[in-house]
Amino acid sequence: MKFSFKPADFLFLAISVVLIALSLIALSGNSSGPAVAVIKVKDAEYIYPLNQPRELEFEGVLDKAHLVIHDGCIEFVESPCRDKICIHMGQAHQDGDFLACLPNRIIVTIEGGESDTDN
Repeated sequence: MKFSFKPADFLFLAISVVLIALSLIALSGNSSGPAVAVIKVKDAEYIYPLNQPRELEFEGVLDKAHLVIHDGCIEFVESPCRDKICIHMGQAHQDGDFLACLPNRIIVTIEGGESDTDN
């Protein structure tokens, strides 16, 4: 049995190699640089570096929530939600950490920096 490549086979192979290379570059570059907090509120997204202390206030669907960035961490300090689970979640500081005030629809994820799985 003779197998021959057609031009479309070479094109598919070339595209696959390029996509794999770009994926590896994107994944390896994701954890470099300072960690940032990505805050999603309603239909907006805000990004703040964790190495710059600041107080933040966001208007959620219930009312205003207060977050604080300090010592490379972010945390909810005040929220209008009933059970205050977001405040009890504590601080987020590593790649992949998240905080959420679901009743107020505010979600915080940490991107960049180092995670527990980095060696």
